[in-house]
Amino acid sequence: MIGVFIYQLPFTVCIAWFLIVVIRGCRHHADHLLAVVMGLLSIGFFSGANNLAVNPNLRSQVIMNTILEFTSLAVVPLVCFYIRSLVDDVYERALSYLMLLPAVLITSANVLLIGIMGLDNTAELFNGLFHNLISPDNLDRMQKIFVLVSYVIYKTVFLAFLAAAMMFMVFWLRLNKFRPRHIWGFLKRGRTSFTANIVCILFMIYFALWGLCIIYNEPFLNIYSPWSVAWSVSVAVVLFLVGYVVTVPSLPGGYMTLERLRHPFTAIRQTPQEYLGAIDTGPIAEGTQSGYDKIMDSFKQLMIVDKGYLDPTISVDEISRQLNTNRTYVSKLVNIYYGMPFRDYLNHLRIEHAKQLMTDEPDAVIDYISAKSGFQSSTQFIRKFRELEGLTPTVWKSTLRKR
Repeated sequence: MIGVFIYQLPFTVCIAWFLIVVIRGCRHHADHLLAVVMGLLSIGFFSGANNLAVNPNLRSQVIMNTILEFTSLAVVPLVCFYIRSLVDDVYERALSYLMLLPAVLITSANVLLIGIMGLDNTAELFNGLFHNLISPDNLDRMQKIFVLVSYVIYKTVFLAFLAAAMMFMVFWLRLNKFRPRHIWGFLKRGRTSFTANIVCILFMIYFALWGLCIIYNEPFLNIYSPWSVAWSVSVAVVLFLVGYVVTVPSLPGGYMTLERLRHPFTAIRQTPQEYLGAIDTGPIAEGTQSGYDKIMDSFKQLMIVDKGYLDPTISVDEISRQLNTNRTYVSKLVNIYYGMPFRDYLNHLRIEHAKQLMTDEPDAVIDYISAKSGFQSSTQFIRKFRELEGLTPTVWKSTLRKR
């Protein structure tokens, strides 16, 4: 009984954070992704625990194994999207979600093969392979295809996804100029750190534990073994810390301090002014300047005085290079200072400029207005204008003539 409880710890942690995020309300794209990740993980852990039950139902075991394969393949790219959304707070392009295609294709192939062979025959095959009762050499063609898809291809793709995710996270930490000594500075000296960096490190640990489970799965077949208990407790702790870091303190702007983590409810009541004062020394990242006020002054000079927003190619990366600082720092300071993501603020400046142009030049065509306002196309200009103003530029211009 205790072994089953311990093995269900990751499921309990994930479903708890899923419910907390949903009940609290998904206010940003990152919240939606966190809810999806925690939801899929809870489904995956529940399915995995069913596979290791003492007296499992073989038919349900086949179904649960298929669900487990889908969730494990889908979670890996979604975690990478989630880490990125903690900084950019924008929706990923549709092409990014093509990374979910392997999960869909492998799951669809498994379902098709199960349908052809029949659930009962598949359950017998699954049980025989699981307990080494059937030799792979004695399988027919359809059974060999099922083994190829459900075992060989799945494990190969999953390990490749884990390796790619680990490389992405290493690149992410290098991009944000993270160093191992920053962890010591965060724990002992109380310096400010990026939420995304901490979440990135935690998920790297989680993926390493999953890779260990896939490569050396024999010790984990018995839920009462010390290896299984250690693995379950470690995964539960890591996922609990992920949820705690990004959920409980409600950190504005994506920065955190150890004090905020120790007193989360005090952090929730902290005013923006108090919070800005708390991060005046900047985040743990080399190359940042000595305070948010200095960077924001330079940012205002570049964007407002010099009208950098009129450049169609302007981006957070370009601005951070010009300000000689970190792109994450710039993005989050804009989010704190103006109360909106960088892209929303950029579109706000461009729309205000376009409105002024249409007021000064009422006969100007839409293509001219959009080009002069920094938009790459009139279609993009019309779409953003409607989102912010609730009507098209043409209708807005017509209201000017009635005044």
